[in-house]
Amino acid sequence: MASTTTTQTKTDSFDRKELTRTINRLKHEVGGLVDDANRRSPFYARSKEEATAKRDAALKVLTEFAERIDTLKKENN
Repeated sequence: MASTTTTQTKTDSFDRKELTRTINRLKHEVGGLVDDANRRSPFYARSKEEATAKRDAALKVLTEFAERIDTLKKENN
């Protein structure tokens, strides 16, 4: 049985590996949309225009997310 100190330390610690996995997954997913938009016949869209729109939408979401994180960093507590 774990002591309260050990349990508290585990909940307070941050696993950077999880952050790395999440960022790598985002890179993989968005990279797939970028590659698909560059194909003559996209796999994940009905047309090249739709593939381009999906890529652009994903980049817009990531840009907004990055701006939100930047805002969080600058907030005064």
